[in-house]
Amino acid sequence: MRMMMRGFTLFLNGGGPRAARRREPGGEPAAAAATATPIQIYGAWHCSNDACTWGTVRTLTDFDANNHWLIDRGDGKPSVNLVVLSFVNPLKLLNGTTDGGDANGVPVGMTQTIVNYFTSHGIRVMLSIGGITYVGDWDTALSQNATLLASGPPRWPPSSASASRSTTRTAQARNLTGLQSFIGAYRAAHPYDAPAPTRPPG
Repeated sequence: MRMMMRGFTLFLNGGGPRAARRREPGGEPAAAAATATPIQIYGAWHCSNDACTWGTVRTLTDFDANNHWLIDRGDGKPSVNLVVLSFVNPLKLLNGTTDGGDANGVPVGMTQTIVNYFTSHGIRVMLSIGGITYVGDWDTALSQNATLLASGPPRWPPSSASASRSTTRTAQARNLTGLQSFIGAYRAAHPYDAPAPTRPPG
């Protein structure tokens, strides 16, 4: 899915200070001044090839053939610095459901191999829990146990420091108390980390 977007500032840490130098009219350099570097997010929602279910495991050959443009815009540099794998069903995540399309609550297609495909090129990966189809399941999951929901599956992702275990797109969720509990529990376990590279692709 090749829909580009900017955003997600709620989930990422901002850039750190960077020294800036300027010259006075006479040409002499002035003292360096620390200025904040605005965060720059170039992201893409990724719905796999099955309308956002990620219900099958894809081979890396097939995945790369259809997604190479994301990791290489033509000059060896990635087109984006964030990919959001969409979507995880919040109620299945809470219950740790394993069925034909999910393993421990996570769609089977969202594998460590797919995460590594992006993170090995400096692209941060997030999972989007929700989507308009799962509004009812969001409310149910938040009401049942928002804190447990925030913990996600116990071993996801297996080994990817730069991948976020779970993030949320819950503008439609109506249980704001549960949502706040979810966010608080998630951030208690996963504090904001050092900012990812914010180099714009242009």
